[in-house]
Parts: sequence; structure tokens; C-alpha cells
Amino acid sequence: MKKIPEVCIVGRVNTGKSTLFNKLIKKPLAITDSKPGLTRDRIRKLVSYADVPFYLTDTGGLYPPEEDSLWEKVREKIEKTVESSEIVLFVVDASQGVLPHDFEIAEWLRKKSKEVIVVANKIDIKKQDLLSFYSLGVGDPVGVSATHSTGLQDLIDAITQKLQKLGYTGTTSEATSEKPRLSILGKPNVGKTSLFNALCGEEINIISSVPGTTRDSVDVETEDFIIVDTAGIRRKYDDAVELYGAIRSERSLRFSEIAILVIDASQEIANIDKKIANLIVKEGKGIVIALNKADLIEKKKRSSVLDYMKREFSFVNYAPMLFTSAITGEGLNLLKEVVRNGKKSWEKQLTKREIQGFMRELSEKFPFSASVIRIRQEGIRPPTFSILTNKKLRGNELKFIENRLREMYGFYGSPLKLKNIVPEKK
Repeated sequence: MKKIPEVCIVGRVNTGKSTLFNKLIKKPLAITDSKPGLTRDRIRKLVSYADVPFYLTDTGGLYPPEEDSLWEKVREKIEKTVESSEIVLFVVDASQGVLPHDFEIAEWLRKKSKEVIVVANKIDIKKQDLLSFYSLGVGDPVGVSATHSTGLQDLIDAITQKLQKLGYTGTTSEATSEKPRLSILGKPNVGKTSLFNALCGEEINIISSVPGTTRDSVDVETEDFIIVDTAGIRRKYDDAVELYGAIRSERSLRFSEIAILVIDASQEIANIDKKIANLIVKEGKGIVIALNKADLIEKKKRSSVLDYMKREFSFVNYAPMLFTSAITGEGLNLLKEVVRNGKKSWEKQLTKREIQGFMRELSEKFPFSASVIRIRQEGIRPPTFSILTNKKLRGNELKFIENRLREMYGFYGSPLKLKNIVPEKK
């Protein structure tokens, strides 16, 4: 038996699945909109009710009203999610009653032999007889309004009771694990999703040559990490959904520890690439730059490409930079190791002895325009230092101290915050 069970949400498009998902996880994680077929990728979150933890997964809508070039891939994802779940929340539209596609989905779920809870959503719009949903033959219907949180407690009780009957009781250590949380950022079509899937070890998100296929931030927990794939950040957006996806990308960064900035190594650097790097720096997160699509670059050109990238990103010269390819697998193991080291640097606390040694190094070998009275590390995530001097240090002197800290104690991939403190004259 798995330590933590899986519960997934399925149903036709536009039945309110993502709204229900957001209410159950108590966060606006999935993008919601009246536009049908908005959710394409699986969005998965660990939740806990009545001391029973479970992973809740939102899926794309079945039977989109118009032809979608990605529909087959969406369907495959839903199929795989249902297969791996202990309970399926089958969401139907209570304001419309039972529709032919609902019967088809019910028949499909019966063949899967899964525990099913029929969730009749939108009972606030038009009161329908819930008894009609018994005709689906896959369980007792629970009436809810995800928008207004009506009936959610009844649904939660139904989920936890079924999980308890299946033998899932009590919290587990896995439920509270603190794995490094990564966000994968970059402009559209640089291979973020391919890299995300490669790091996860399976195709979690849909890959397409069409820019903007990933519309939302999607997080998956692996053995080593919690990895967040994000919608591409660009200069202009075609519609509100794309814009909101980009805003959510920035929000995902805020709740991450390390950011992997994905660059298409076969293309020239654009201003938006640097803007994203600056965003990571501004948020104080660890950063690793993945020069992706390395399979498109000849070996003899690698050195010049790397030199070019280092010049373009000189303002984050502490960021490890490595070639990766989701196609060939190049650099993936090294990327994982660099990310782990980056998180260690981001959380590094120097000892008093190390700081005293650093002070001696500065006073003996490097004269400054001001006297350094004391250096103290005030915090981590990122490492933050206060430097007490008798007068203000010059900008280049502060930069020198930062570089020297990196040389002596690492801090690779992590920003450092230095605060120059000068006592007020009485």
C-alpha cells in the first residue's frame, strides 16, 4: 500500500473541476475561467483532512466542445491519473442535469473498478433533483457549489471515510517532508516542460511546439525535489489567461527556494531572459542557469557559446551554468546535483570562527577606504550579512567583500545580501 493515497478530479469540460480543486486545497492554485478546456496539465497538491493526508489532482476536461490539437495527450494524462488513484471525484454539472457524455464517463469509470464519488456541482445555479445522478450507477451523488463552498464538508467527509475504509489513517512522515522546492522559469518554447518531465522521470506535462501550451504552474513531488513547471514569461500576452499564467509563474517563484532559469542555448539572449534572471535575484532565490537544447549545438562551438552566455549574464556571475538536453539526457544528473548544492548555499550559516577568519583576511590583506569594525551573519535563505564600518564603503568594496565570501566559503548559486551599517555620529 502506498503511504499517501491519490484522489483525482475528472469530468466534462466546464463543470467546475478547477474551482473545486482550489477550494479543497484552500489555495487558488489552478487557473479558473469560463473558457472550456482551460486545464490541460495535471495539477497535484498534498492536502490533509481529519488527519488523513492525500494527493489531490486536477485534470483536463473530457469531451472538449471543439477540436483541440492537444486533446489526445490530455486524454492520455487523465487515463494515467485515474489508473494511479484510489478515489475518483466525478464532477457533473447539477444545473444541466445528466448529459450523454456523463453516462459515457461513468461507464468508463466502472470498467476501471475505482472508488467513485459523484460530485454534483453548481447546485446554487439551478436546483436539480440529485436523485437523477444515481442513474449514472457509480455511487451516491454529493451536491456542492464549489464557488460558494456549499456542501464541501459533506464531500470531504465522503472522501476521508472512503480512504479510512481503504486503510489510510493518520499522518505520515512523507506528508510533511521538506524537499527542495524548485521552479522552472523561462520564456515560452525554450524547453521548460521537456526539462520538467525529464527531471520528474515521466511525462507529467504536455509537450507541444505551440508556445503557451503550459498555461498554469504545475508542481510534482519526486524522490528528491518538489518541482514546479511554469507558464512562459513573455513581454506581451495574447489574452488574460496567458497573463494570469505568467503572474502565477512569478508567484510560484516566491514560494520556491531555487529557480532553474531555462535558456535556449541555440538562440541569442533576449531582454526577457535577463528580465527573468533579475526577477529571481530580486526575490532572493537561488539560481541555476540551464543552457537547454544542447543537442542542437556542435561540440566545437560549446566553448564560444558558454563564453557568450557568461558575458550576457555577468550580473549573476555566481549562478552555475551548464548545458542540458531533455532529448539526450545530457546534464540532467549534474543539474540535480548543482540544484542541491545551490540550496545548501542558500541556507548556509557561517560559524563564528569562519567569520572571525574572514575578518582577519580582510584586515590583513585588503585595505579599504573605511575601517571594518564587525561582520555578522544575520540570516539565511538567502545568506544576509551586516558590515559595521566607521564610514560608508564604496560600491566596488562591497562587491569585493561579496566575491571574497564566495571564494572562501562557496555560496554558489545563491545571492548574498550585504548591509553596510555606519553608526550615527552624536
